[in-house]
Amino acid sequence: MANITIGNRKIGDQYNPLVIAEIGINHEGSLKVAKEMVDAAFKAGAEVIKHQTHVVEDEMSPEAKKVIPGNTDISIYEVMERCALSEDDEIELKNYVESKGMIFVSTPFSRAAANRLEKMGVQAYKIGSGECNNYPLIEHIAKFGKPMIVSTGMNDIGSIKKQ
Repeated sequence: MANITIGNRKIGDQYNPLVIAEIGINHEGSLKVAKEMVDAAFKAGAEVIKHQTHVVEDEMSPEAKKVIPGNTDISIYEVMERCALSEDDEIELKNYVESKGMIFVSTPFSRAAANRLEKMGVQAYKIGSGECNNYPLIEHIAKFGKPMIVSTGMNDIGSIKKQ
């Protein structure tokens, strides 16, 4: 297996496993909670914080305002609006992560989110399993020339097999 490097961290068979802590949107849009999660991950020995970057108006159509998931009484659009950090808050979170000597990566769910992350200077991107077949988004991110961690968890072999 070939080695890759994210920041100064080499990843490959001859290196210790890379410990990535998932924050995602579990902070419910609170920068304070997100920082507390970073502190807990740091204390537990994580090297990387993985966030989710949502620019809701770019990733969802207005029709999503009519979609009510089974676990809530508000639309998925409203859930994501509530849980997404603003660009300023996300920059502050990235700076906080890096002040601890950790690496900040994020999963963008749209081109606008990917562009935001590129502007922020992230060192790598995470592609979520729900986006691993979103070829326009992946091709857009690939043009940045940075490492990508691609999750395939929600897919079967047929859907990820090279055609």
